[in-house]
Amino acid sequence: MMFWYVTIHIGHASIYTADEMTDAGTSERETTMNKNGSRWIRPEKRLALYIRDGFHCAYCGRDLKNAAAAEVTLDHLLPRVAGGTNEATNLITACRTCNSSRQDTPWMTYATGGARDRIEQLRNAFVNLDLAKAIIAGTAGDAEIEAAR
Repeated sequence: MMFWYVTIHIGHASIYTADEMTDAGTSERETTMNKNGSRWIRPEKRLALYIRDGFHCAYCGRDLKNAAAAEVTLDHLLPRVAGGTNEATNLITACRTCNSSRQDTPWMTYATGGARDRIEQLRNAFVNLDLAKAIIAGTAGDAEIEAAR
């Protein structure tokens, strides 16, 4: 039996065989793409971060639950070009406007008012990757309860 892995990103979809996947859950092709700045995060991690941040922009507080997908982004607090990583503590949910406006301004300078405290709390909060995986797989929730509705 052949297992296929699908990664979906805004505007892109990639399919990998089990043999192409690494233990870290990325493919060699995807790792190569990371160097070019695209397809840099798995869908379940992206969703887990959005859930952690309550689907709100960490900078302006905008509710992104009903926003278009292109309006919901992740921002590196310390940019990758400056040595930042893709670790959850370096990533926050940001609306497209804030992410684009910040550019290379240090986040501590860009974040105003209560945003600094909010970001510090969010970046250190628990990231429920298992829940995100279950949601994507369609296995979240209790089947009996869901069937009874």
